[in-house]
Amino acid sequence: MLLFTAEALNENDKQRLTLMYEKYSRRMYTAAKRILNSGEDAEDAVQNAFVSVAKRMGSINIYDEDALCGYLIAVVKNEATDVLRKRKNTVPEDELADTPDSFDTVFETEKREVFEYAVKIMTQMDDIYRAPLYLNVVMGYSPKETADVLKRAPATVRVQISRAKQMLAEKLKEAGYEL
Repeated sequence: MLLFTAEALNENDKQRLTLMYEKYSRRMYTAAKRILNSGEDAEDAVQNAFVSVAKRMGSINIYDEDALCGYLIAVVKNEATDVLRKRKNTVPEDELADTPDSFDTVFETEKREVFEYAVKIMTQMDDIYRAPLYLNVVMGYSPKETADVLKRAPATVRVQISRAKQMLAEKLKEAGYEL
């Protein structure tokens, strides 16, 4: 499973990482497979995501499950995007003519920075806003499905999602990111 951690982490961090893997790897695999359409590439993305997570074990709050799950899904989506980017860069030249545009790496890097900062902002939000926003934006649930999961009224959830998006947009603008 996570052999790369053997020398790099202390026992406590190894246990925490193993628990995270056991609890979230299936969700991460599903998110990566949606992006990559390949089980093998999705497995690679999950493994790479856990390598990244292992490097940041000291700064990860494992006690806030919503934030942790959101963080892990964000990391695996970034890794899946990297796999796509690498795959795109290895496409033979004659096939490149059929693709619309090549990746603009500067744009992709900026987009990734904005995404990572947005995830950081989301983890700092009050749970009243974070949970509906996470389920709606990250997990792709409709407002009605989100309301069912959270056992809240659909109208309440729509308002909470809207307010959370406004807060997120304001924080991103304050940080200098253009939307």
